Amino acid sequence: MTAKVTISLPDELLARLDAEASELGVARSELVQESLATYLGRTPEQRIDDARRARMLKALEGMRDFHVGREIRDDRPGLEILREVRETDDSAPMRDIRKGRP
Repeated sequence: MTAKVTISLPDELLARLDAEASELGVARSELVQESLATYLGRTPEQRIDDARRARMLKALEGMRDFHVGREIRDDRPGLEILREVRETDDSAPMRDIRKGRP
């Protein structure tokens, strides 16, 4: 038995659904059924891992583009700058906190 269900989707998601269905040569309904079955077939832990992975990938993408439109004030490699900061008195309070000292 098959039931008809009415759902609301954001325009962008519907466009992605239609594009993917067209590329695969399947009906929109078939792709939704397959996607839902796959999602529901995963354990909650797997879904949490997937969500975490998606957030990490989004964060990485943001880091890759972080420099766009920003003025570069120091063109040295990041590790070189970090080493310099660690060697200065400016970072001493942070080292003390990490060692458990106020």
